[in-house]
Amino acid sequence: MTVLLKVEHLQRDADRPRGLPGARPARLLPAVCDVSFEVSAGEIVAIAGEAGSGKTALARTLGLLVRPKSGKVIFEGRDLTRLSDGALRPVRRRLQFVFSDPRTALNPQSLVRDVMLEPLRVQGLGNAQEQLVAVDQALRLVGLHSLLMDRRLTSLSAGQRQHVALARVLSLRPVLIICDNPTSTLPPGAGEAFFRLMAQLRRNEGIAFLWLVSQPQAAGQYADRLGILQQGRLETLDRVERALAQWPAPLTA
Repeated sequence: MTVLLKVEHLQRDADRPRGLPGARPARLLPAVCDVSFEVSAGEIVAIAGEAGSGKTALARTLGLLVRPKSGKVIFEGRDLTRLSDGALRPVRRRLQFVFSDPRTALNPQSLVRDVMLEPLRVQGLGNAQEQLVAVDQALRLVGLHSLLMDRRLTSLSAGQRQHVALARVLSLRPVLIICDNPTSTLPPGAGEAFFRLMAQLRRNEGIAFLWLVSQPQAAGQYADRLGILQQGRLETLDRVERALAQWPAPLTA
């Protein structure tokens, strides 16, 4: 298989907390610590970690929303850490992100139409009619009807909002989608269905996925490989059943 994403020795320090004036600066612990892994074309990789393990820090660093302290993020043969923000724009068409809650990533008062059309306009893809066709096709891919276009995000259910967020990135026809806790706002049944939908998109559209999740069980049903992230370190990345055996046992009273 062709390797789409290759991460090499990625390191990013945690944000420094504000202290009292004149106090000695606190020692920074790495939010992402020497992380290396690969995602191949058409593959689903899930990386699970409990709260504070570094999942969101890893997602933001992979997308160069924050720059790493060291290491490489190689996507389709190019080290993204060496590219300027302007040079990253066309790359981001093929490497897209879905975050945990669209209400924080997007303007919750926006119409679905505007949310869907924005990335196509930013990337300069097609004329107005072609953009509407692309939006309609993307909505249908996630099981939504174009009648939702004139509704505001706030009027949608949590599941509908997350489906809109996924359709939004699908309209750009990416080859890899990185999802940061994509089911954290959904009830368990809806969360499992969302993973199943993404697995179906992998089969039908050939899209690769990297899922960063808090609990591995639901994602593990559809992933090809599973990793365990602890304190910013990728402790293992293996076949799902082997990795699950290393998942920390829940604390008991």
